[in-house]
Amino acid sequence: MHLPARTALSALVAASLVATPLLAQSAGQPADVVVNMRGVEISDVAEQISRITGRTLILDPAVKGMVNVTSAEPLSIDGVWDLFQSVLRVHGFAAVRSGRAWRIIPQASAIRDAGIGGRLSGQDVTTRMIRLQNVSGEQAVRVFRPLVAQFGSIEAMASPNAIIITDYAENVRRIESLARSLDSGGGGRFDSIALRYANAKDVAAAIQGVFGDGTQAGGPRVVADERSNIVLVRGEPALVSEARRLAQTIDKPGAGVPITRMIRLNNGDSESVTEVLRGVLGEQGAVTNPVARSVAGGRARITRQQSNASMAASTMSLGSTPSTLGGGDNMAPAPASGDGDGGAKGFSMPDLTVQPAPELNAIVLRGTPAAIAEVEPLIAQLDVRRPQVLIEAAIVEISGDEAEQLSVQLGIGAAALNRGDGVATSFTGGPGVSLSTILGAIGAPAAVAVSPNGGSSAISLGDNFSILVQALGQSSRANLLSTPSLTTLDNEPAEIVVGQNVPFRTGSFATDGNSLNPFTTIERQDVGLTLKVVPRIHQGNVVRLEVAQEVSALVPAVAGAADLITNRRSIQTTVLADDGQTIVLGGLIADDRTLSKSQVPILGDIPVVGELFKSRKEAQVKRTLFVFLKPTILRDRAAAAAVTEAKYARTRYDEAMLGKHPPLLLEPPRARLPLEISGVY
Repeated sequence: MHLPARTALSALVAASLVATPLLAQSAGQPADVVVNMRGVEISDVAEQISRITGRTLILDPAVKGMVNVTSAEPLSIDGVWDLFQSVLRVHGFAAVRSGRAWRIIPQASAIRDAGIGGRLSGQDVTTRMIRLQNVSGEQAVRVFRPLVAQFGSIEAMASPNAIIITDYAENVRRIESLARSLDSGGGGRFDSIALRYANAKDVAAAIQGVFGDGTQAGGPRVVADERSNIVLVRGEPALVSEARRLAQTIDKPGAGVPITRMIRLNNGDSESVTEVLRGVLGEQGAVTNPVARSVAGGRARITRQQSNASMAASTMSLGSTPSTLGGGDNMAPAPASGDGDGGAKGFSMPDLTVQPAPELNAIVLRGTPAAIAEVEPLIAQLDVRRPQVLIEAAIVEISGDEAEQLSVQLGIGAAALNRGDGVATSFTGGPGVSLSTILGAIGAPAAVAVSPNGGSSAISLGDNFSILVQALGQSSRANLLSTPSLTTLDNEPAEIVVGQNVPFRTGSFATDGNSLNPFTTIERQDVGLTLKVVPRIHQGNVVRLEVAQEVSALVPAVAGAADLITNRRSIQTTVLADDGQTIVLGGLIADDRTLSKSQVPILGDIPVVGELFKSRKEAQVKRTLFVFLKPTILRDRAAAAAVTEAKYARTRYDEAMLGKHPPLLLEPPRARLPLEISGVY
């Protein structure tokens, strides 16, 4: 079942959100899902999410808008639901449980409809009451209000002493953890200190270093919330005031001492990851970063989408909380490493500098601890192992040619001996044998000659009469099979070329008036088999293949041709195929039949005798050409090893079959391949 036929849904969305494949399961495990949406109405997204997750969604009439989100890595069903809730959160909506259904409503309405208790994900809106022992509810409300989302609420209760919070479940749990930490111990004043420049964790450590860690008698209780960069302090009023003054003294421009950290990548490419970070950090809330790549010189052109659903969720969550990273207006390119344009490009922001190190496949970060802590999870989510795809092609060509010819040529008078006068009949279109050619090599006045090709016979009867009979039958069969294969990473172009590099004459000219020895220019071109492909793995183990395949070969020399002639067969297309499915890319079936007849006027119409003045030729050419392709997804080492062993076993089998034919000449035995592929190296 496909998405509704609406103008807002592009073909890309239809390919990425098809209900049936998304719900497909393998071996009792839920299918992985890759989401790719651009400019999609949120109601259409909700419809697909409902089908994927099995949840009943009820949309409020106020829920409208367009959605842009991409996940490059497969997500579980729960991951799709979390991603959907992140999308709702960015657009000002929330999902609230209502019995067995979920209501999609504006965040302002979610306060009164929030659920209480139960098992909730971090993106669910919930209401929770937090009991306090030593801190009054009014103090807690004043301290925790900056931590509550804009649409949420926090209220104090006098009896019992508690606070009631309505917010996303993950934020409610965070506030509850902070409240528990500060509510332990004795009473006192409760205060929150918001920081602009310094790191909350560093300031909290400094306060604890001066006043103690809170376990000592009379010492303040200090807790740092790194997400909002706030320090919470509870204790005696005088100590709390002193702690605030100390924090304000530390919180000055430049107080956040920059640090340098190098992160080595295990799977990703440092330059590609840097480009993704540039796009994400340059536009807060962006969830995709297209990296366009063009393969010049006739190669397939591709556009690679490098993004991640979990990265998207993290990026969207940044929009709802204060961020230590600057926006796109403050971003400036960092100096490139090395000279010229060959250096790897990084970028700089007010609190962070990112520079790739291609030689080490690492990313070097320099900035405040808060900025680096915000970027590190994104890098970890981007540094994932990408699956590989084995592409096996089969080019099958079957051809058959049939030709039959029957003709009679007569020579009377001097023409019989290849002299300039006399009368003779000659028909064109034959196999290139003429009466004069056959008789020119005959010395005797009366002789019989046979053409070297076995299809022509000439009889000379004296000086005045000769006859040439041509009866030729030709038949040829060809069955060609080529099976190229290659392995490449998902979303990466690959190419295999098997053939010759043949020189073709492109022109000639004389220099200094020397026309006897002209200067000839040539151009070399690949002649043989070429396969170019770009695989893209979609949801449900469906592979999108951008294929360019060509088979070319030199043909025998043709009379009158200025240079070499090649037969060329090519196909370029984009198809979808399931993992392990063989699909036909295209082909050609041709059946050409020609019949030609030549005769001498009037004489050729005479019954029986007229056959001496005729030439007939019939030809039939059949061509059958098809190209097949089979992609196989290799997600782990075991799958790649199994395919490698299978290919190596086929190679050993071919070697064994070749060894069954005894050599025509005495020669040493051929080298045998080892039993295991590891023995080759």
